[in-house]
Amino acid sequence: MTEAEARIAARYPKRSPLDYVLGIGATLALVGAIALVLINGLERANPPVAAMVRGFQVISPTEMIAEVVVQRSDPSVTVECGLYAQAESYEKVAERSFTVGPGTEKLTTVKVEVRTVKEATTVVMEEPACVLKG
Repeated sequence: MTEAEARIAARYPKRSPLDYVLGIGATLALVGAIALVLINGLERANPPVAAMVRGFQVISPTEMIAEVVVQRSDPSVTVECGLYAQAESYEKVAERSFTVGPGTEKLTTVKVEVRTVKEATTVVMEEPACVLKG
């Protein structure tokens, strides 16, 4: 062994069994965390029901009509959805729950009439937007 090799060997000692155990443990923890994120992401990427407001029309200062699109993985299931209307000041001026009955299409468009206490400027779906009934 040359002087340079001896100096390098002294500076960088050989790995102990504990180093290997810690390395394997860290790798397993990382793989487990990635697996949990993937499983959770796939589960949330395809919910059984989802909804969004496609558009709305203000009929009068106390009435509006919202067009809501509901997507269900199983169209034969009844769902209950909720939305609320907001005024220009961001205060809630109306709340409305509605039921979408069983159907044959995965995408269902529903027109919902909303009565407000003040002129509304937007309609927002509640969180969660819709829940399965029955």
